Amino acid sequence: MNRIPRWCCRSSLVGKIVTGVRLLSRLRLWAQVLVTALLVSAAHAQSPKQLWVLQEPDEIVEYDVATFVARRTLKVPRRLLEQPRYLSINAKGQMVFLPPKGMGWLGGEMESAGDRIWFWDGHQATESKLERTETRGGGADKPTVTETVLQRFLSAGGDALFWFESRFEKVVDESDVERSVRSTWRVWRTDLAGDRAEAITNLSSPEWCRCETGACSETCPEWYFWAPDDLVGDFFLVTRVTPGQLESTYHESLLYQRSGRTWQVKRLPQPIEIPLTASEKGELLVAAVPDGGCCGWDNASSDQMLLLRNGKVSVLYDESGRYDNRNYDVSFSTTHARLAPGNAMLAYTIVSTARTSSEVRLVYDAKENAEELARVRKAIAELPAIEVVQLGNQPQSVTVIRHAALVGWVNDHEILVAQDGRLAVYDIRGNKRKETTIRVRSAADAFLR
Repeated sequence: MNRIPRWCCRSSLVGKIVTGVRLLSRLRLWAQVLVTALLVSAAHAQSPKQLWVLQEPDEIVEYDVATFVARRTLKVPRRLLEQPRYLSINAKGQMVFLPPKGMGWLGGEMESAGDRIWFWDGHQATESKLERTETRGGGADKPTVTETVLQRFLSAGGDALFWFESRFEKVVDESDVERSVRSTWRVWRTDLAGDRAEAITNLSSPEWCRCETGACSETCPEWYFWAPDDLVGDFFLVTRVTPGQLESTYHESLLYQRSGRTWQVKRLPQPIEIPLTASEKGELLVAAVPDGGCCGWDNASSDQMLLLRNGKVSVLYDESGRYDNRNYDVSFSTTHARLAPGNAMLAYTIVSTARTSSEVRLVYDAKENAEELARVRKAIAELPAIEVVQLGNQPQSVTVIRHAALVGWVNDHEILVAQDGRLAVYDIRGNKRKETTIRVRSAADAFLR
């Protein structure tokens, strides 16, 4: 009988071992590749896909978020650069420029075309007049004026438009002084062409409200519509407010959340004065409470920023507690807040009503305080500044980036900022990771989607 040499068996065994080790090594390598691919895919899923930047004199440029290389350039009306705060852009690159009706614009293209909506559907641009009409009716003893204001909002997914209609039926006297008003508000959804309308909600005030001062907006409530960046995804917010003559009175806020093809409504624990940002479903909502100053004064109370979560309200920022500036007429407030993709962190910009070279006057009946004045001037000199906060049971400040304004989150660990006339990337520890060559006049010129 032939015997198999021992060295052959050992060689075969060694070969099997080596082959097994190589197989395990390859499996580990492929596992690492798979994990890396999943992480990259997850990062892309939660990270912005587009960066749009307005550039003088009449262009908007799309950049690759990863490389900051220009992808394409569009010619746009000059008025978009004059008033960028009225421009909304979704992740599909669709755009709506919707200025408020009735503003007295002085100079520039806004003076001649400030009553026009500009809409880019991703392929072509269209313009139309701001949807506002007035009709007269009633009898000789009770003449009425019915005013209708119609606003359109882009869907976040790029497949629809959302419409918010305010209708005011007003009783007026022979001098057109407003005496009483009955109001109706509607929200509906259409396709991009404005067809296939689907009703979402009606908010009506069947009773007449008496206009005590001759201007209905000073004593009678209205509803305001809000969605993050003016883009409607899975929720929107409506708030009932009386605009008032000197200051507004906020009554209630309703959160509408999409559930399949229907919308569920929820009353929030308190009215939202200035919504800033929110999570995808609106469960996390960040809002500002502005200073109550009026009539030429900036600092009459403390600016705040609130977090509403699961029916609970917590204070994220309090001006008086932060700056102790009660005696001087300068306000420090938060603006342009943005939640990180994972909703675990929040970034926002702190701004001041005064500049470094401005005179800082005392508030009414206050006394000079040299220590407080020095502290206020130091704070003014450091602004604008970005603050990054870790949310949790006890929100904590992670970092502050001075002389910068927030554009948005690149991912869960990096933010895009406007600083010294350029866009730059910082990590959440405050380290500058990259300074781009993209120039901006301010953070309002950049849209990260």
